[in-house]
Amino acid sequence: MSNKITKWAIIVGGAVIALVLGVRLIRQYYLEPLLAKTLKSAVAESSDGIYQINFDRLQYEPLAGNAILTKIKLTLDTALYQQQINKQSTSHFTYKGTIPEVSLRDIKLLKLVFSRKLEIDLIKISQPTVEIIQQKPAPLTTRSKPSPYRVISKFVKSFRVKKIDFEGIKFTFSDKTKPYPQRIVLEKLNVNITDFLIDSLSHQDSTRFYYSKNTAFQLSNLSIPSIGALHDFRLDSISFSSQKRRISIKGIHYTPQFKGRAFTTRADGNDRIGFVFHDIEVNQVNLDALVFEKKLIADQAIIKRGNIDIFGDGTYPARGSKVGKYPQQQFRRLPFKMKLDTVQVENFLISYSEFNPDTEASGGVNFNLTHGKLYNLTNDSLALHQNPICEAHIQSEFMGVAPLTTLFKFNIASPRGTFSCDGQLGEIDLKRLNPVTQPLALTKIESGVVRSFKFSMKGDEYRVKGHGTLLYNDLKTSILKIDEEGNLSKRKLITGIADLVFIQDNNPSPNAPIRSGAIDYTRDPKKSYFATLWRSLRQAMAKCVLKRKGLKKIKNLNARVAGK
Repeated sequence: MSNKITKWAIIVGGAVIALVLGVRLIRQYYLEPLLAKTLKSAVAESSDGIYQINFDRLQYEPLAGNAILTKIKLTLDTALYQQQINKQSTSHFTYKGTIPEVSLRDIKLLKLVFSRKLEIDLIKISQPTVEIIQQKPAPLTTRSKPSPYRVISKFVKSFRVKKIDFEGIKFTFSDKTKPYPQRIVLEKLNVNITDFLIDSLSHQDSTRFYYSKNTAFQLSNLSIPSIGALHDFRLDSISFSSQKRRISIKGIHYTPQFKGRAFTTRADGNDRIGFVFHDIEVNQVNLDALVFEKKLIADQAIIKRGNIDIFGDGTYPARGSKVGKYPQQQFRRLPFKMKLDTVQVENFLISYSEFNPDTEASGGVNFNLTHGKLYNLTNDSLALHQNPICEAHIQSEFMGVAPLTTLFKFNIASPRGTFSCDGQLGEIDLKRLNPVTQPLALTKIESGVVRSFKFSMKGDEYRVKGHGTLLYNDLKTSILKIDEEGNLSKRKLITGIADLVFIQDNNPSPNAPIRSGAIDYTRDPKKSYFATLWRSLRQAMAKCVLKRKGLKKIKNLNARVAGK
């Protein structure tokens, strides 16, 4: 009996060993070469022979359903590509890539053999390097390319992967069509693709993005120092989900490389501008427009928490003209087109300061807790033809205490940058403005309360017209001078004359109607949009505060004071 058991044990053991050896021999001498040949053939045939794929090793375990490819390299036949591009019969983009290792988990071999359906649970691609080069401008018309299904149908009926993970991609895009070739490098890019399917019907599935149920990517620490010689541009992180149709950005930093006046000496007198946007979400993104038209079209964008800091230096007036450089005009000319139905802004701090060379001091204003909504923010030609007006409803606290409500309307399609602005400022103690008026205007406010300031104006890149009404009480000021030690002191005689002859203490004055000031300001072509707004409003305020017969005299007085 024991001999029979031993005999059967030997037979079974031998069969198992033979099976294992057979599988190994089939894998080594048939399956692995067949897979390698099929893969290389698929790449060559789908690219008309322009691209070849090579790898160091393909190891396949048919029982476990796992495979590993190492040292993969995608190469370009430059001579053949040049022939094809001269005939306008191939893409104007070229591709190169290397991958240290690709691992495939749970390949359904039986389904592939009996149903010609290739299904894989996981493809993991580690540390790939991808380079895309635009060799020529894209033609207006392109020849139709074979669909992915048409390419794979020569080998299988369908191709499905439950999950594809790209880890640590280094992506480079070079554009050789520009006078100065441009190059963008993205490192540490991670991409995750869920339920990727190519078959005869998947291209009709509207729930899929590029044949996947979801494509997501994450990118951290993106720096673009070449954006300008005087600024650095950095993103802390950016992520995207096709299933949620959402783009999320953490930390956009636009940072001047030099502080204060060290910047303006290098910027031809232009203002120093820096900003930080902490959290941005763009929701309900139109994926087709983003991929095929290279446009950002979305229902809503939310920008939470941010700082905008602007510094001007009166020592170095701008050299060039700023005509044609209103924000709405520059936005219209951006090469990247977008259409955002609503942009919601929350919790911003906006600061503006200026250096006065006469006092050798700086003063500024700030707008705290700035929030609001912009409607129809677009620079897309078709959308502008339908509606060229962008509305911005903005609320903030001027100097941290006075409520300020504004409504801007920008005609983005207007070549002259036409706009309108209506607003109202609430109550504020004017002595809070002394950090601004003393260094910039050599004027100290001794007392005074603004009850309200309402204004309305329309303009373009050349002129602004409108009116403003400043209601205030008990306004008292002192004209200052700089003494020999560099300190500010009161000019008693000139202050007394100004209070008596030029300045009206209240609006309305007792038993008198409310005074309003007309705005008719011709823009200084070297001044920015925000400087133009301020000078227009200042014109209305001056006409509310100063007596009519004293307007010209006060200008002459200020000129003489500044010269002493």
